[in-house]
Amino acid sequence: MLYYLSQSWESSRASHSKPAAAQANSQILPVPAGSGTPIIDEKEILRISQAAIGNQVGDYSFTDRSGRKVRLADYRGKPLVISMIFTHCPFICATTTRSLSTLKASQEAFGEDSFGVLTVGFDTENDTPEAMDDFAKRMGIDLTNWEFVSSDPETIKKLSKDLGFTFFPTDEGGFDHITQTTFVDGQGKVYRQIYGEEFDNKTLIEPLREMIYNIKTAEPGLAGLSNKVKLFCTVYDSKEGKYKVSYNYFYGIGLGFLVSLLIAWWIALEYRRSPKRNYPNHD
Repeated sequence: MLYYLSQSWESSRASHSKPAAAQANSQILPVPAGSGTPIIDEKEILRISQAAIGNQVGDYSFTDRSGRKVRLADYRGKPLVISMIFTHCPFICATTTRSLSTLKASQEAFGEDSFGVLTVGFDTENDTPEAMDDFAKRMGIDLTNWEFVSSDPETIKKLSKDLGFTFFPTDEGGFDHITQTTFVDGQGKVYRQIYGEEFDNKTLIEPLREMIYNIKTAEPGLAGLSNKVKLFCTVYDSKEGKYKVSYNYFYGIGLGFLVSLLIAWWIALEYRRSPKRNYPNHD
């Protein structure tokens, strides 16, 4: 099932308070005259999200859980998975984050350093480095190259625009937002969007597989050839729920070629032994 928003606008909202000034930090939808509430239009939200594919994501600065400054440029050269959440989200953000932990299968298939994961807190008032650290610990996330970061309102506004991520505070407190995970390629461009809060391994691994090998197959010589072979041979094992490199296809081709050579050799040998070849005039 495809979820566009973090929760139904007909259901109860998150209970923590939010000042009206936070409206300025959001990707805003049209607001009717005399109302402070944006019009919720799922088609428009999805259009904004899909229109972001191909966008160049800016080199923004963030603060990680330890207080260290990090930049998006630090992740250039390899794919990056970005998930935007707010730490007081009552259900959806936590579910999405836990579901993304299946990216461990991707690391096992492609290598721990083959891509990065960034969870960004967009509630700039409450999503402090300490809150992001607490959120990561509550989610039980302990994956190499996965960081939880905070930033200032202007940066969050620009990043959400680049990613096509729509969010806005509600009258009752909390936020409504598209439930979106964005895949950014090694050049820093939006490559793909996936929606919802629960994913299987294949949904997460497939975009990474495409980006990792499409980037690397441009390498010259044996390195490029090797990666092309890996791209062709990386298959999804539904029983184990992960990708693995399998050369069975090439083994099959090699075996077939060997059998063909043996048959050709046998035919040539029999022809050389043929009486008609050795004694052309023999009846």
